Amino acid sequence: MQKKVDIEYIARAVGVSRSTVSRVLTNKSNVKDETRKKVEDVMREANYHPSIMARGLATGRLNIIALIVSDIRNPFYAELVWTINNCLGEQGYLMTLYNSTQVMGENDQHLQKLFDYGFSGIIIADARNESSFAKLLSNASCPIVLVNRELDCSADYDSISVDNRKGGYLATEHLLSLGHRRIGMLRGPKISTTSQGRYEGYLSAMQEYGLTPDPRHVFSGILNMESGEEFARKVIIGADHPPTAVFVGGDLMSLGVMDCCLRHGVRIPEDLSIVGFDDIPVTETRMIDLTTVHHPFGKMGELVAQRIIDRIQGNDEPISKTMLMPTLKIRRSTAPYRETETGKG
Repeated sequence: MQKKVDIEYIARAVGVSRSTVSRVLTNKSNVKDETRKKVEDVMREANYHPSIMARGLATGRLNIIALIVSDIRNPFYAELVWTINNCLGEQGYLMTLYNSTQVMGENDQHLQKLFDYGFSGIIIADARNESSFAKLLSNASCPIVLVNRELDCSADYDSISVDNRKGGYLATEHLLSLGHRRIGMLRGPKISTTSQGRYEGYLSAMQEYGLTPDPRHVFSGILNMESGEEFARKVIIGADHPPTAVFVGGDLMSLGVMDCCLRHGVRIPEDLSIVGFDDIPVTETRMIDLTTVHHPFGKMGELVAQRIIDRIQGNDEPISKTMLMPTLKIRRSTAPYRETETGKG
């Protein structure tokens, strides 16, 4: 039977105490260089890899970074998570993913347990801006970096985000420049700070053209296709006075709007122009070809990973706020305004 290689085995092989091996594993300074080398040599020869959990218990800190997102089903998060995970892995860190929820108050107990695990750092891509959430963050005992979020308490934390307000403005101004004046919007959850920023950009562009949005054409939804389909049924399909164009604050919702419209004979862009937000990979396919606001999630993921590592390693420079600029990707889902049976006026 193969011998179990553990800390006891290493200690016996070197001829030292278990606590000495433990101090080597946790990089404590009170170990002689000669003894440290012997322990490391035996571990290498025995192909011994200490348990990350055991080391975390000994040091009070796991060499793992937690990433909290609000809906892993959204392809935007898949791209962001992939980038952050790769960047952390290159520097010797593991990442664990926690899927939050957008229901107010539901997550607090679960998040408190998450903070109690002793992670080296926490990256938060959760959209909520509740006072209870801010209180939870203040009790965390590790570095925190916000990604694409601006919370009421964000002055206390580093953040890397895209200028959502600018993105909402770019999307709406593009539709206005095409001659559309009756422009609706499907935004994300009202508790989402990113959603609020995109909505403010929409309002800013409309006001710049002297226009007031029709409240019947502005809805708040969840970042999924079902919300897009519901919006299309209520605001576009069969409506007496539907918008001629819509800005949708998330590509997944945009796909729902497009699918529902096409199934009911509303042509895109002949009858309805549509602009999304995020530029998830599927939107650039010829079949969809969605005009959308490009979200620089690759660059954002790199900056987030590096910032959390810097903080973990003791960087105590002042809190920083990094704002990345979005760009508009114009494709075939938008066209100049022309009067149709679907949208007259």
